[in-house]
Amino acid sequence: MSVHLPPIDPVVEPTDGVRQRAVVRVRVVGALLMVLLFGTGARGVQLCLSPADRTVRAASIQRWDQVTIQARRGAILDRHGRRLATSVATPNVVVDPLRINPEDVPLLAAQVGELLDLDVSEVAEKMLRNNRYARLATRVHPATAAEVEALHHPALWIERNARRYYPEESLASQLMGFVDASGVGREGLESTLDEYLRGGEILLQRRRDRRGLSVDDPSKAGDANRGMDVHTTIDRQIQRMAERSLEGVIERSAPVSANIVVVDVATGDILAMANAPTFNPNSTNSSAEPRKNHAIQDAIEPGSVFKPFTVAAVVEAGLVSEHTPINCEGGSYAVGRTRIHDDHPHGMITISEVIKYSSNIGSAKLAIRLGAKEFVGYLRSFGFGERTGIPLPGERRGVIRDPAKIRPIELATTAFGQGVTSTSLQMAMATATLANGGVRMKPRLVTRVEDMHGIPEYVQRPAVARRVVSKETAESVARMMVTVTEPGGTAKRAQVPGYLVAGKTGTAQKVKDGRYSAARISSFIGFIPADNPVIAVVVTVDEPTKGSRYGGTVAAPAFAEVAGATMRYLGIPPNPEL
Repeated sequence: MSVHLPPIDPVVEPTDGVRQRAVVRVRVVGALLMVLLFGTGARGVQLCLSPADRTVRAASIQRWDQVTIQARRGAILDRHGRRLATSVATPNVVVDPLRINPEDVPLLAAQVGELLDLDVSEVAEKMLRNNRYARLATRVHPATAAEVEALHHPALWIERNARRYYPEESLASQLMGFVDASGVGREGLESTLDEYLRGGEILLQRRRDRRGLSVDDPSKAGDANRGMDVHTTIDRQIQRMAERSLEGVIERSAPVSANIVVVDVATGDILAMANAPTFNPNSTNSSAEPRKNHAIQDAIEPGSVFKPFTVAAVVEAGLVSEHTPINCEGGSYAVGRTRIHDDHPHGMITISEVIKYSSNIGSAKLAIRLGAKEFVGYLRSFGFGERTGIPLPGERRGVIRDPAKIRPIELATTAFGQGVTSTSLQMAMATATLANGGVRMKPRLVTRVEDMHGIPEYVQRPAVARRVVSKETAESVARMMVTVTEPGGTAKRAQVPGYLVAGKTGTAQKVKDGRYSAARISSFIGFIPADNPVIAVVVTVDEPTKGSRYGGTVAAPAFAEVAGATMRYLGIPPNPEL
């Protein structure tokens, strides 16, 4: 049985009431939104005007990072402004593995591997790493870096670091030194002038993107505070001539080492300082021995090349002249219980012939006649027994005996270069003294140091150390040294066609384990042109093992090569009569 209910009439709310209630709700929500918006704005203003330290640190970490970079190192230049050492921006190829789709790795690795000449599997392994940074290659060629950039892949980019570069490779390498991985100069001018060359450190603020990668290239900031440029007295061409001549010495005589020093007579400028063996400072994997600068770090017994300075001292003292006779005792002379011998015995000869024939006895008698105190005083005036002060590390002082304690036999042997030690640079400066009319100049290797704007920080001008002997004495000794290269002398191979050469040979016994050995040190000193000297040259060959061991045969030809080539290079015309 069904029940029928009456219909329910809906209650219809008045329209005005609904509208009024809706308006109230909208106003309430709008007010809340306005309050929220105002609060947010007020907080934003507060964070902008007076943020909390913690907030600033958090924002900085997210947006910025700091990196300390070393400013680009200054250059080392020769006397004509040609670069011997410089710093260049070298590109490194870097990848962000997390930005590479693993499916794209084989193709991309093949492309990059071909450009960089790398093993494709190694490139692919780095691209699949679970990190944000992997270095694919360092010090790539700029053209190769440009080809990598041309791939336009978002995961690949190029970073540029400054690298020390020596354009002439092994040329003057012992003078230059090298720079280690930390950017610190080691050996040579790189070491002694490191504070000038290195430049300052730059604290760089770099922006970071949302992935935490740097947006700014720090390599461009390295020029802002770069190091100073060092201008040297070295002439690149003369240095090359000297090193090429040493190559011939090494080939002919196979010595332990050899070196050549070329000095400008008038200024004391070192035009070349060559050593063999040598090394390439672009690659510092070589052993320590080739990096040794033998010209200043080897203090050796000079032997007979010492005799011109002995004669100069006695002539300056007024005891003899170049034509004064002296008895050489037929080649054997007793000093106490020791006898001194000449390789080529003579009887009565002139002082000039003491140099020409290289008489040990004549030199010994001259030193004994002058006396120890005065003789040693002259040697020290020539610069022996003291460092020259050249800005290179490891310079040796050399040994000159104390005149108050020297024995007669020691005085006699000192006269012909035994029992005394000197460096090749000391010999070169003393030889230049005779060529410069008796005036010893201070050796100069660095002319000036300039900042990046060309403003000099340090300047060294030619400077006189002292007058050692008179001009007349120097010219007299020069005439005697010319006879060495003439017929009958010991160094005819030092002759340079068209030029008058003054020189002296030396063949000294080498001391090993405190005793004189069979090994020899062959040397030659000289200047050219002898009648108007321009350069002084010293050649030292340590322990030649092939062929002759005499200085006139081993070292004199190298002198002739360097001196002749330098005369032509400097435009010094030859004398047609010679």
